[in-house]
Amino acid sequence: MARHSRTTEAAAKVVVEQVEEITLDKMKVQVRGQDVALDDVLLDPTNPRVANTVAAGHHGDGEAMQTALRDILWSDSDVHDLYRSIQSNRGLIERIIVRSNMVVAEGNCRTVVYRKLRENFPDDPTWRTIPARVLPADISDRQVAILLGELHVGGKNKWSAFEKAGHIYQLYAQFGMVQEEIAKILKTSKTAVNHNIRAFDAMKNKYLVAFPVPGAVRKFSYFLELFNKPELREWITRSPEALDDFVQWVGTEKISQGQHVRELKDIVSNPRALAAFNKQGRDAAMKILKQDRPELSSPLFKMMIEMTQALEDARLDDIQRVRKDDSGSAKAIVRGLNEALERFVDLCGI
Repeated sequence: MARHSRTTEAAAKVVVEQVEEITLDKMKVQVRGQDVALDDVLLDPTNPRVANTVAAGHHGDGEAMQTALRDILWSDSDVHDLYRSIQSNRGLIERIIVRSNMVVAEGNCRTVVYRKLRENFPDDPTWRTIPARVLPADISDRQVAILLGELHVGGKNKWSAFEKAGHIYQLYAQFGMVQEEIAKILKTSKTAVNHNIRAFDAMKNKYLVAFPVPGAVRKFSYFLELFNKPELREWITRSPEALDDFVQWVGTEKISQGQHVRELKDIVSNPRALAAFNKQGRDAAMKILKQDRPELSSPLFKMMIEMTQALEDARLDDIQRVRKDDSGSAKAIVRGLNEALERFVDLCGI
């Protein structure tokens, strides 16, 4: 009977594997799909979501570090949402990815969720192992980075904007890839790569250093918007202290919504509005802007500016169409605009 018991136990420990061969960086790599004991999996302290928070604290090594990583990730409300989704689904839709030493390459949040589910439901065997793709021992960090990019930046299983930018930054800063190469691998544009690198660098080395709080990475969209706007990029380049100011404005909620970053391009170009913004905040700055730039609050003045620009950029074929207009319809449009403008100018006493 004892022999039968040992045989049964041994059979239960047999790991069912699915081996797939993929090509990474022009090399064939075998990846093993298997369920891994949850206690064997280690969270990655270099993950962009937690790296700066970990660096700002003193968490020690080994189990103390793993506990700190778990607590940091669990403090994020997004991870709580993931918990409910995985619990409802009774498992993962996408396996985590682990290196041969069992350190998570991708899937730290899912690992934390599994640990919480095991803690809350200790008698349920579902949460004792976690579905994983195990990478071979001889795979390079560069190949791991390319794999993750293929899966989560260029592929269908998208990362968040912050995680995507962190990966792009890693390819650039750690592996020395040029922006054209990154753009090709991740199926995006060189411009997008450049903006993501600059935004992540500012977020990592400025904002998260000054404000290392749970959920701080949600502010990343503010920084990406900052570098997406030509006027704001010019402001950052022109003024050495501008980025530090922006970090403080975001961290202290002076800029409290992503859409307010778009307004910033008008504020920083107006010295009076910028001074008011620094001293009293957004509302005071917008009040000055609306006085100095009526097109911001009046649809009519906005259309006038657009029409002025359109007339200045008028194409020769449009001008010729008016000159050679036999039916008179094009000339009637121009005369009507001219008469309306003359009446408006007269009423304004200009």
